[in-house]
Amino acid sequence: MFDDVLGMSRYCTDEFCNSVRDEFGTSIVADVLEPIQNEISSLCAFNEEFQQNATNVNQVLQEAQSLRMRGGSSL
Repeated sequence: MFDDVLGMSRYCTDEFCNSVRDEFGTSIVADVLEPIQNEISSLCAFNEEFQQNATNVNQVLQEAQSLRMRGGSSL
């Protein structure tokens, strides 16, 4: 999900860098665009960790349901 956003951000940054050659443009890259990319990268990592945790929770829930069915008890 965030990978596409990060890719587009990198593309836009590259395009901007290719068209700007002064200190002001350089400061926009350093002070605005790079921090945005860092935040998006953090969101990518957070999303990946969240997805892994969600998968783990689902596995535990499936195991618990399987145990409950084997035991014949109902909640």
